[in-house]
Amino acid sequence: MRTGALTALIVSLLLLAGCGPKAITVGSRPFPAGRAVFTDTSGKALNALPTSAEPVGLVFLDFPWCPACADVWRAVRFSATPFPRGTVRVYRVLFDRETVLSPAGRREAPPLRPAPPPGGGDDPEDAGTPEITTLTALPGEFQEEFRLSHAPVLLLLDPDGKVARRWIGYSVGMSRELASEIRKRFRAPSLPPPGT
Repeated sequence: MRTGALTALIVSLLLLAGCGPKAITVGSRPFPAGRAVFTDTSGKALNALPTSAEPVGLVFLDFPWCPACADVWRAVRFSATPFPRGTVRVYRVLFDRETVLSPAGRREAPPLRPAPPPGGGDDPEDAGTPEITTLTALPGEFQEEFRLSHAPVLLLLDPDGKVARRWIGYSVGMSRELASEIRKRFRAPSLPPPGT
């Protein structure tokens, strides 16, 4: 009897572990998600990141209440500076709701200070500006699909869309680490043969 009860308990725990939001970890392939989890700038619901030609893909989960997000933006921009434009694609996933505490209780509201990425990025002559695709997280759907407990989160994706590296929060060595990861994945275009 004891073995049967233990087996039932283990099966129940495994089933419960498979339900609910999943963590985005190194080695996981979060997108496409099981359902639409964000919208693009036109309002179209998406479950996957739009395709891009850049060899390096970063996903930045950007929260309006997060002071460290500006530091992560600076690290991304600084680490992309040595590489030609078109090397890095950043998918900026904005969370356009924040929890507001009031006498009436907790509620979700639009951010008090929506922030554009620091440093602009509109100058086409700026070699260090990564290409940015802005998406907005669908608050309920994203939270039901993915478990996030800290912010900011920066993900480096491999060519198959798996998470190759993940940074949570900001550290002073982030720019150097990120530049090293970009360098590993960036392949400089081959030079044409002489005389062509």
